[in-house]
Amino acid sequence: MRLYLVRHGQTDMNKRNMFYGWTDADINETGVQQAEQLRQYFRQIPIDAIYSSDLKRAAHTAEIIADGKDMKVHYDSAFRELYYGDWENQTTEYIEKNYKEELRGWVTDWKDLAMPNGEKFSDFYNRVAVGVDRLVEENRGKNVLLVAHNGALSTMLCHLTGAGMDGFWRFDSKQGHYSSVLISKKWTTIESINHPLCLEEE
Repeated sequence: MRLYLVRHGQTDMNKRNMFYGWTDADINETGVQQAEQLRQYFRQIPIDAIYSSDLKRAAHTAEIIADGKDMKVHYDSAFRELYYGDWENQTTEYIEKNYKEELRGWVTDWKDLAMPNGEKFSDFYNRVAVGVDRLVEENRGKNVLLVAHNGALSTMLCHLTGAGMDGFWRFDSKQGHYSSVLISKKWTTIESINHPLCLEEE
């Protein structure tokens, strides 16, 4: 099985450096252009199924890609980003000013502490891991494209490679880029990380 992992296109909240895990923001004009580049790139690549987080920014990106292949998108809430609780829809600067102690505690013990009224990281990790395990079992021997969020994609890469939660900060998924992973029952091989789209060279 080959799994293509795609991060959703840019949103205005990305530009404003905001925490917005479950806040249902759509992609902006730049995000649409990124998704259209992805559509053009994957148009010539065999894909058997397309999956996406059910949040709008991922779903819209996936729908644009799927339109180039006349395919439907399978939506799954398991692939949502971490839920930030009281920090949802807030800027980093606001959180640093108004949640100093909570932020310090979370940075120190991020695997075990939840943000105020947010999702515990271990619960998030397990949610995404269960979702990607299910996707893999349902699509053995196929080429699958999945659109999700930076944290969710990092979790998938950690889980699939056996790096576990401790490996989370090793991975970072850029908008407009994709990673590809080869998966068998015995081995998982990362083929590429953050592969850029240089359409003028295709």
